[in-house]
Amino acid sequence: MPKIEQVEVLEFEHTVLFRYDGDGVRLRDDAVRRRTTKRFAVRLRCSDGVEGAYVVLWSAPPYAVRQVTALAGSLVGMDVAQRELIWDRANASLGKTDRIGAGAIDIALWDALGRSAGLPIADLLGRYRDRLPAYCSTVGGGHGLGALASPESYRDYAAWCAEAGFLAYKIHGPGTGDVRAEIAALEASAEGAAGRMDVMTDPGKSLRTLADALALGRACDEVGAYWWEDPMRDDAAFGHRILRQRVRTPLLLTEFVRGLEQRVAVALDGGTDFLRADPELDMGITGVMKTAHAAEALGIDLEVHASGPAQRHCMAAIRNTNYYELGLLDPETGNPLHPPVYTDDYAEDVTALGPDGCVGVPSGPGLGVHYDWDYVEANLTDRAVFT
Repeated sequence: MPKIEQVEVLEFEHTVLFRYDGDGVRLRDDAVRRRTTKRFAVRLRCSDGVEGAYVVLWSAPPYAVRQVTALAGSLVGMDVAQRELIWDRANASLGKTDRIGAGAIDIALWDALGRSAGLPIADLLGRYRDRLPAYCSTVGGGHGLGALASPESYRDYAAWCAEAGFLAYKIHGPGTGDVRAEIAALEASAEGAAGRMDVMTDPGKSLRTLADALALGRACDEVGAYWWEDPMRDDAAFGHRILRQRVRTPLLLTEFVRGLEQRVAVALDGGTDFLRADPELDMGITGVMKTAHAAEALGIDLEVHASGPAQRHCMAAIRNTNYYELGLLDPETGNPLHPPVYTDDYAEDVTALGPDGCVGVPSGPGLGVHYDWDYVEANLTDRAVFT
């Protein structure tokens, strides 16, 4: 197998536009707010001329980049197929951190291995499916990223998504900690779905008390929600066991729990019905697959968090999973957070949805996508090269 000869870490800026006010009303052009965020990319150059790469879409805090650069030099000279050894060393050396930076490296390694073998990553993992049942995962309401704000806007978008062919609809509600507003958005969404889609809710840990979480849980039961996600501030298993005892709707946790052992422990302690894992947040494709297999051994489901080519390849190789998270979407702004980093027709918006309510898995070697390196270079803020 080829050896890794160079690792490049490129940090670049991405500007997010906030075109709406807190009530979902579009602002004048001169009132649009701009927030510059950071993203980064990892490129591996191998001795056989193959390149492996990954551009992060969601998780690019400064400490993730520092973790990547701390690991990058140790990759040079290693066999590209030594992915499990590299993962184990990263897991140990970053043991006092959240390990988020290891995710991009692992995904780039899988991309390089797939391109060297001429196979999609899903085939290397062991393909289980070719089409991924998808749900619309909305932007949070009232934050300015789109037109979603009132219960009526969630209802109308749910109705549109059902007509568009989505199989499920998950809201990120107001996120203010007001349980009444969260319940109103959920009930309106269920009304718009009208039994044509599964409905879920994700308050993003915004509820401050167990009592508020129980109130939302009762609403989930009343509308027949498919799952509910991260309702409370903390991840303590004891409080979530109370929720599971009193709420019939399956509870989905561990988006905010770092570490394979820690995620599994939440399930073993009775704190969740389903597990979450994310290739960017949880040490790459390798980390997601380890979590999926652990969940399978426990007889529970693993839901892959967020959207992107790495997520699609993971889900294609997992039996015990249900829905692909297509998002974050808004009826007016589409997917306002994703940087435009592709030169092919790969998309993470409603155009990716097929008539079967599913999205496809890239069929090319590795991740199967083509990155726009000109865009990355044009917005570059820092570069580190290791040889």
